[in-house]
Amino acid sequence: MPLFHFDIHSESRVTIDDGGIDLAHMVAAEALALESLGQAILDDARNHRTGVTKVEVRDAASRVVLTALAAASILRSPP
Repeated sequence: MPLFHFDIHSESRVTIDDGGIDLAHMVAAEALALESLGQAILDDARNHRTGVTKVEVRDAASRVVLTALAAASILRSPP
């Protein structure tokens, strides 16, 4: 099975996945990238952080093979 690394980049931090995970195929990597992205956004929300968050997925040769990204922001309405 191919090895994939899931690196998380946000406005305030970067987490590099040195270990990686073996997955059956790219579709499984896409699903896990989206799940990881959602969890990273939730983690940032708990700490009142907004901005662009992305998950870069690398293969065993450290080539970026896909990126999942999203932006979270808070827009306050005037009183």
